Amino acid sequence: MGTEREATLLDHVRRHAERAPDAIAVSSGAPQGWTSVSWSQLRELAETVAGRTPVLPGGAGSAVPGGGPVVVVVDNTVECVAVLIGLAAAGIELLLVEWPNSYLGDEASAVVAAAPRCVIGPADFADQVSDRLRYMEFRTLTAGPAAALAESAPPASIDQLTSGSTGEQRIARHRADNIVRGGRIYRDIHRLTTDDTVFVSIPLAHSFGLVGGLAAAVVSGARLRTLTQFNLRVLLAGLGDATVLLGTPLGYELIASAPGTGGNRLRVALSSGGPLSERVATAAGQRLGVRVHQIYGSTETGLVACTYERPEPWPEGSVGTFAPGVEWRVDASAPAGTADDTAVAEPGAPAAQTSVDGTVGRLRVRTGTMFDGFGEGGDPHDSNGFHDTGDLVRVDEHGNLFVLARKDTFINVGGRKINPRRVERLIGECPGVSEIFVYGGGDDDAEQEIHAAVVLAGDADLEQVVGFCRTRLLPYEIPHRVHVVAELPRSALGKVSLGQLLRGTAADRAAARPDPQ
Repeated sequence: MGTEREATLLDHVRRHAERAPDAIAVSSGAPQGWTSVSWSQLRELAETVAGRTPVLPGGAGSAVPGGGPVVVVVDNTVECVAVLIGLAAAGIELLLVEWPNSYLGDEASAVVAAAPRCVIGPADFADQVSDRLRYMEFRTLTAGPAAALAESAPPASIDQLTSGSTGEQRIARHRADNIVRGGRIYRDIHRLTTDDTVFVSIPLAHSFGLVGGLAAAVVSGARLRTLTQFNLRVLLAGLGDATVLLGTPLGYELIASAPGTGGNRLRVALSSGGPLSERVATAAGQRLGVRVHQIYGSTETGLVACTYERPEPWPEGSVGTFAPGVEWRVDASAPAGTADDTAVAEPGAPAAQTSVDGTVGRLRVRTGTMFDGFGEGGDPHDSNGFHDTGDLVRVDEHGNLFVLARKDTFINVGGRKINPRRVERLIGECPGVSEIFVYGGGDDDAEQEIHAAVVLAGDADLEQVVGFCRTRLLPYEIPHRVHVVAELPRSALGKVSLGQLLRGTAADRAAARPDPQ
């Protein structure tokens, strides 16, 4: 095994299997119960997966239906964790998608367009996948004889779906060592050790769950606890001996409103997937007995900034200071190519001091966990290697970061980024829908809702649209409210005027169909 910098996730699993072979490594919870494996069992499963990669399309004697990545449907089970670790160790290019999802049945999605070699996932998901794609179950790789793993396997890439800035979701390409490096950053900031249990209540397909949860636990030797699907009862039952909790603002709001949960051992609670309001942070913190800390980052960049345990209180509204090694610029509407204020967070010093005093502008960052680019190609960075987050921020004289406005192309529903343009495209295929515009609604301090304004033709009606949504979209993608309008208000440039649309539908809340899920 090489140095820590070069170590794969499997290298770390092997190290912990030598140290504590019978200690629990991963537990996954479902309403039916919990499934656990030790470090030695996880090593055996992951090594079996790595050695069975010749059975994948494109292996010895196989025809390759696509030249793209192997898609992994991430369901947070123990088997899934072993498949991720094993395939990455074998140098396979992976594209992670959440379970369940509607992308694999959508012929126009970025996932299908990537021409995957095959799709690997749970046994009960095959009928949701396009007939164009070959589907294999996890057990195809975790069971049966395994060949020896070649130690000279090329570095793997682990691709993820990202909201990007416009259009359909995009594929962000990461080197696997980025994921491990990100796990070390989380480990160091939050002082994770083998005594910790990291409870991830979000999908491991998301960057926060993959890096802050799976990678951080494997690197530190902490026990990893997951949910196969979000279930508040299972989550509360699993909190007992957890010391670190990863969740979304919606998850923490549900925890705060749940009946008494009894004692717990939590010392760290982290939130990502959307802005964490002070109301939710305070209520959840009182219930859990620890402050809930905000994580700010992206799939493209990894961790950018965070709050963490320290004696002095954090300024209200701050998402913390820049993470170690993050270089940042605040572009205060300066023309391209001109100088910006620039600072670097020193390794080992999460609370970065800067020379910027109240600078407001668009945030650009360069991190040690920066992605390599998008699946469709093109340079994702500026000439100096900085990535434009699209967010309007303020940095005070102490290096505290405040996010004033986020890029708003996507709608945040419980931490899931819903692409309104994709929802428009799918609903637009409904017979009788002449025009459609999908947008996010809700107060700043509340969860967003998906709204759809539709212009109907012929005999089409609201019930028909809602029924069509249920056949093409997952429950969390279905508009909460559908407004039937005579026409979509447009600007002189032909773009839909959201302001006019909001004013026109403000009194329509009672008439529009609420919560069609």
